[in-house]
Amino acid sequence: MKYLCFYFILCYSIAFAQFDGKEPIRLDAGPMSSVIFEAIPYWNADTTTINLIIFYRVSPSFLIFTKVNDTNQEYYEAKGELILEIMDSSNVTVERGYRPMRILRNSMPADDALSPDEIQGIFTFTLKKGFYKIITEAKDSGSGKSFINRDIKVNAQTFSDSGLNVSPIMFIDPIESDSSLSGHTIFFPINHGGNVIIGQSGACVFQVVSPDTSTDIQLAWKIQKKNKEQDKIFVELRGENYSLQNGTFAAIENTKRTMLTLKKGPVNSRYIFVSIPVEQLDAGAYSLSVKVTQGALKSVKESKFRVIWPSKPFSLSDPKLAVDALKLIATEEEINQMSSIGSDESRKSFRKFWHKRDPDTTHAYNPVKAEYYRRVDESIKRFSTTNERDGYRTDRGRIYTLFGAPSIVNRLLKPNTAPAEIWTYEKLRKRFTFRDIKRNSNYILVKTENN
Repeated sequence: MKYLCFYFILCYSIAFAQFDGKEPIRLDAGPMSSVIFEAIPYWNADTTTINLIIFYRVSPSFLIFTKVNDTNQEYYEAKGELILEIMDSSNVTVERGYRPMRILRNSMPADDALSPDEIQGIFTFTLKKGFYKIITEAKDSGSGKSFINRDIKVNAQTFSDSGLNVSPIMFIDPIESDSSLSGHTIFFPINHGGNVIIGQSGACVFQVVSPDTSTDIQLAWKIQKKNKEQDKIFVELRGENYSLQNGTFAAIENTKRTMLTLKKGPVNSRYIFVSIPVEQLDAGAYSLSVKVTQGALKSVKESKFRVIWPSKPFSLSDPKLAVDALKLIATEEEINQMSSIGSDESRKSFRKFWHKRDPDTTHAYNPVKAEYYRRVDESIKRFSTTNERDGYRTDRGRIYTLFGAPSIVNRLLKPNTAPAEIWTYEKLRKRFTFRDIKRNSNYILVKTENN
């Protein structure tokens, strides 16, 4: 019964306590670059050339903000530039691109806050058939620092007049029924370098060019997560659903968010949209295989991608720590089942424990688990002492992990009296009093009140 009460308190505090919907979802299976470029080739009506779209995404964390004072207001500004160069197989430059970057803010956000003002956009080029290397660079004007990527390579081959041609796969947000502009379908590339964010719903799109415009196309897709060393498949999803539209890509510029649309194109150019349940996938590496069949013609396209979790709590990345931190809300039997670190059974027990507490089992991202371990991380950072390095084990860390940040903190420093902190949770109608009795920064819970 004690653990049931703890779990109810945890869920209630996550939903209604001191966050008011403003606490950002901290979504990594490894750090994500603050500068992302992704190149996608596709075919046009000219059989001697190919079109190339290059998406970019730059996090404001890459840029340095400086305070600007003018006669009317005070604000913060960051500036930079994006430069790219496309070189052919002879290392001769055939195209260049340039974009200035600028972000204005009224105030500076917290260091760990997710930013709503990421810089996104598209470069588009028409190239002759061939192999190309793309050099991309992002520069910050304030600090002079730069990010350079020399590893992007593109095989820009024109389509075959007699075969079934399938372009590289692009991940996009789910297509909505009302997402149209002047009668044309618009869609939003996920634009994370070919990766997707954990828990994010998605779809994919690719181009099919075929000389046969009358025979129906058949499609089958498969997602796998596989351990090549053990030749063991951990995850496998399959489907045959798709929708098909005629046309060719066109970029919509000058928007806050990167957008593409379909415009009229050659009659043999069609785009296939496939809804895939990527929201069901945990963080990790996967392969997406798409088999397209049209009569006697067949083509298989495979794409590697990762499901990433930006700002994944550190405590969730350490299996031993992750289990130990559950002693506040798990039974002794559950802890024992999860304590065989590294075994398949312990991992299954850990997943089962949190699946029970997941309000939406159709998504791999579990907000209750993410918030719990975010609080554990914060407790380690704020409440660890020389005697207790795991701050979540201290009294303040324990209360913080269960209830989150208090709405009011009163610190009492009086002569000849041990320092004290009074934490008030207004929405939960609770108050906790801690005292540093030994004056060693180890605050002990001495009083609990229900208002």
